[in-house]
Amino acid sequence: MSARSENQDFSLSLPERTRAQLDELVRQGRFKNHQTAVTAAVERLYAEEHHFTTRQKAFARLRGALQLGTTRDSLRAAEFDRLDWESEQQ
Repeated sequence: MSARSENQDFSLSLPERTRAQLDELVRQGRFKNHQTAVTAAVERLYAEEHHFTTRQKAFARLRGALQLGTTRDSLRAAEFDRLDWESEQQ
């Protein structure tokens, strides 16, 4: 199958099962031809990967913000400081 983009022609060698699925999508009228079906699939995959990567980066930032260099020992020390402060306030 050949696909034509705005700037470049290229050829894909697809497994028989994938070709049959493309044929079925075109036959069902979901896409007007193989090229539009493949283009839609690539665009969807790219968007999903971009969304996943964005979520991973956000999670990493959040995880870093929540850690703030705290350890079990530093939390214990902070709790003792809080208890000391509270006892001095009474």
